[in-house]
Amino acid sequence: MAKKLTILVNEVQRASNALKDFQIEHVVVYNKKSDNAFILVLNKDASTAKDVITSAEINIVKTKGFRHFEQYAANNQHYKPQFECKCRCCGKKFNSSVKEAAWCSPKCKSDFRKAKKML
Repeated sequence: MAKKLTILVNEVQRASNALKDFQIEHVVVYNKKSDNAFILVLNKDASTAKDVITSAEINIVKTKGFRHFEQYAANNQHYKPQFECKCRCCGKKFNSSVKEAAWCSPKCKSDFRKAKKML
């Protein structure tokens, strides 16, 4: 679950820069129908993000719950997470956008499954 913080469009860039300074992952979404924009943050960072935004003297118009943050953020062009994972088969470290990735390639996955069947 995540939080959707509604902010005026002319203050979004300042709010985004303030969140980047504190290394809080967020996604900015512009609303075409009104003069508001949304900043999406995870629940664990929501209180910190609110404090950072209010300390930058930016008013939060509304706060609302938001589901499927990871799915929405992965589709957004401004947010591409990279996690360091370790392959279960060969032990090689690799970067992936999926936090729970277990194999570096389809070949390693296949080899791991075949070796597991042999035991």
